[in-house]
Amino acid sequence: MMDTMATMMRGQEAWRRTLAVRERFLAAGDPGELPPEDCGVRREILYSWRRSLLSGVDTASTDLPRDPEAVPPGRLVAAAGPVLCRLAGEIAGTPVWAFLADRECRLVSYVVGDQALTPLLEDRGAFPGARFGEDVVGTNGLGTAVERQRPFIVVGSEHFRAYESEATTVGVPVRDPLTRRMAGLLNMNCPHQLTSPLMLPFVAGLAREIEGRLLAAAPAAERELLDEVALMWKRRSRAVVVLSEDVFVANAAALALLGGRADHELLRDWARECARDGGRERAARLELGPDLVVTARCRPLGTSRHPAAVVTLTPAMPAAPGAAPVTMPGRVPWSSPASRPPLAARLLGELTRARGAGLPVLIRGERGTGKTTLARCCHDLAAGPGRFTVVDCALSGISPRSWTQRLGVALADPAATVVLRHLDVLEPALTAPVAALMASARAWPAATVTGEPGVLAERFGVVVDVPPLRDRPGDIPALVTAIIARLHPRPPRPRCTPEALAALAAGEWPGNVRQLRQVVATALVRSMSCDITADDLPAGYARGGHLTALERAERQALITALREANGDREAAARDLGISRATIYRKLKRLKVTVPPGHGGPTAKRSAR
Repeated sequence: MMDTMATMMRGQEAWRRTLAVRERFLAAGDPGELPPEDCGVRREILYSWRRSLLSGVDTASTDLPRDPEAVPPGRLVAAAGPVLCRLAGEIAGTPVWAFLADRECRLVSYVVGDQALTPLLEDRGAFPGARFGEDVVGTNGLGTAVERQRPFIVVGSEHFRAYESEATTVGVPVRDPLTRRMAGLLNMNCPHQLTSPLMLPFVAGLAREIEGRLLAAAPAAERELLDEVALMWKRRSRAVVVLSEDVFVANAAALALLGGRADHELLRDWARECARDGGRERAARLELGPDLVVTARCRPLGTSRHPAAVVTLTPAMPAAPGAAPVTMPGRVPWSSPASRPPLAARLLGELTRARGAGLPVLIRGERGTGKTTLARCCHDLAAGPGRFTVVDCALSGISPRSWTQRLGVALADPAATVVLRHLDVLEPALTAPVAALMASARAWPAATVTGEPGVLAERFGVVVDVPPLRDRPGDIPALVTAIIARLHPRPPRPRCTPEALAALAAGEWPGNVRQLRQVVATALVRSMSCDITADDLPAGYARGGHLTALERAERQALITALREANGDREAAARDLGISRATIYRKLKRLKVTVPPGHGGPTAKRSAR
């Protein structure tokens, strides 16, 4: 601030020195090389110049790009109206003008001290919707205040564009008193010769007055919510959350329990239910992630139209009287029956019954569908002391003798589960030895195949088919939770937001669960927070979340028809009762691809 005041007080000399530094910087054209710190220009201005240069702003331009369809923020306009009206009277007869801008730095309205300024502003394009963002017009009071997220003043030649070099511009954010998010900005301008160090605090005072009027005009429920936030410091020994559709404030005790956005959405959903239930205080058991169950009490503050609430959380306590568990799909590991994917629950039931009867099981399915994982889950649910051993038949030809010995040792443990992985690629010479070992096995044997298992198929009394992941999108939430739990065995564990889950559920997954595991692992590496959002998903996976429920159903119908028609688009179109042109258009719009080797003119119809 002292540097800013010194710059303003030096006047014309500082103006010329700053202009010279700016011209040298622009002539060099290298945003990576900033002028030295002792150049006499504030570092904040130098960084702003660099951002402006990287954004491609033309320093010789004079126009103001405009969004003519921009809708003025009604609450901000109403709150600022009396303040701007009074300001117009206070600056009357002076060469001063002021702007009100929305949060996107677009002009909403302006007032002028000297009416002769009006045609000059309009000639420049200062109409509602005119854009003052730093990426559009370079360093200026409004745009740079947005970038810095605080009040900011730009004096004379500190502006990036030559056209603004004769003015001083001040920008001050106006924040919603409840959410503390930027609602808009207030700006004041004057010739740089009239610059005063009092401009910044004067405009900041006007902005605070607008914020006060925003608070006064807020609905009663929002003011009550703000009062609850102010009282949170008195409850610091308890985990307390104050929330609404736009607000989520948690004290330190609550933050220690909450993982991230997935938990936030769970609490918001519950607050909506409480508001719809007549606004009565309710208690419930909430599962916060896969490792923590809390007893929560919700005290609604708003209505079903404007739900708001105060929620208190108490970990690891017995359920309150009448409390019902509140869960979200895929939020607890598979060890909980209620949280297992629908198909996985059925398949695990089949495997468990076969294991209980001592029947060997052959698990069939495409590569990567999670066949071995299902066998492991079945073993874990048995809760026995035996080991879970996977013997890969793809390695049987490297050292057949040692491979067979290892299989024999594993099958001798009566409490163990032994999975012969890739049984369909077993070395043919080992078929008889493996059959003999299985005949005398004391462990529970299972095998996984993607093709025909050959003569060993008769050794397995039960066959379990695992459909591809594209046919069971309802399993994806729990699969994602299980993958995250394996990648992050210690809490707190990351979560996957509803938007990201919707995008994953809409995928085709030719690589099945293995591909899903790769995508989730990649998203975890890319995530900068405790949640996986749609933006963290690799390119090509986030698009599914933008489909409507009807589009997702339509997309699934296309996939099913193509699979049954062995990829023949014309046959699929006939089955669906649509034309060939229509199915091609839908395939493109819904981004459905036909697997390689399918869908050509000679594609044959699969048997039904």
